[in-house]
Amino acid sequence: MHKLTLPMIGIDDETNPPWEHLSVLFHILPHIVAAIAILCAAIFPLLEGRTFEVAAVAAILAAQVTMRGMADARFRKRDSSDQIRPWLRLFTVVSMLSGLAWGIALAILYSGGSADTQVVVLAIGCGILQSSAARAYLAPRSTLVVILTITLFVNIAAIREGNWIMVPICLAYVGFLASYMVRLIAMDEKRLAAERKTQILVRALADSNDKLMHANEQLRRHARTDALTGLDNRGSFDEELRRHLLLTRNGGNALALLLIDVDHFKRFNDTHGHQAGDQALRVFADLLLVRIRKCDGIAARYGGEEFAVLLHGDHAHSALSIAEDLRLSVGNLLLTLDDGNSARLTVSIGVALAEVADDEHTLVARADRRLYQAKAAGRDRVCDSDQAHRLAGSA
Repeated sequence: MHKLTLPMIGIDDETNPPWEHLSVLFHILPHIVAAIAILCAAIFPLLEGRTFEVAAVAAILAAQVTMRGMADARFRKRDSSDQIRPWLRLFTVVSMLSGLAWGIALAILYSGGSADTQVVVLAIGCGILQSSAARAYLAPRSTLVVILTITLFVNIAAIREGNWIMVPICLAYVGFLASYMVRLIAMDEKRLAAERKTQILVRALADSNDKLMHANEQLRRHARTDALTGLDNRGSFDEELRRHLLLTRNGGNALALLLIDVDHFKRFNDTHGHQAGDQALRVFADLLLVRIRKCDGIAARYGGEEFAVLLHGDHAHSALSIAEDLRLSVGNLLLTLDDGNSARLTVSIGVALAEVADDEHTLVARADRRLYQAKAAGRDRVCDSDQAHRLAGSA
């Protein structure tokens, strides 16, 4: 009996309220069909001359269909932020009124009718009850009220006709419908439970996928990142260099490579210690990243105290001035060490502008050759040509 008194299956699920159930229940079409069926049952009374009764039934059905049509239209125009329970209460009210209208209409047609009329009326009534019971899994309590209301009025009409046998027949029929409704409700509850379990599993799977993707992204980032400086590592830089060279060959997009060496870094380590050396590399990497980001470039630790930068587009044509600005910035930097001492760094930079025929080996070799020239000329220099007089920063 508890299942038959539920207001609606799934109504307590606030995360996913059963709006689709209400959408089905508010739909006007079943009520139009029921009205047509009852009017068909009114043909015999009309032929028997019971015009007033038929007119009353038609008026009742017109009012009932109009009411349900208005409720359906109102439901379709509901706001997306609405709560479901007020709409459930509205449906319960209009369902009770519908059951009342159907019960009165059938009772009017049954009372005083011929045997044929009464059989037809009972058949139509059974059809409406069966149709209502078939949707009991949506809103059990409202369905039960409709069934009991229709049965009550038909039984009253039958008793007035002296047909007491209708009472046990109707009770048996309602009992059959109730058991049928309970089975439907139990099946729908199992379906909802399975759907909820599936949703939980889907959410858990989605969460696991997100965590896995995040972990993979972390692994990919670690695989491409230098642990000490946080810049791209050599492997990542080599991939970017190949990709940009391909773009240069295909589209003519300018590309420049800067190879940077921290001057006298072995001496720095011997003087201040390896921890200070690591600190110096991190400070330089931070400065390099800030400067290169302004140029939309790519910076990487190339190995040891060597760093590499890629500049593309218009910035590639300004590679010499960008490199010189970086050299000056490093030279003006006073590095405060963890032991309280301070030190200064300088860098030498080799600059090479990519040519159409270049691959990664030829471009790196040209930049490396110019880096060597900058170091050979006394360090703290920028070289973008194989000619020594093109050294920037020289005295």
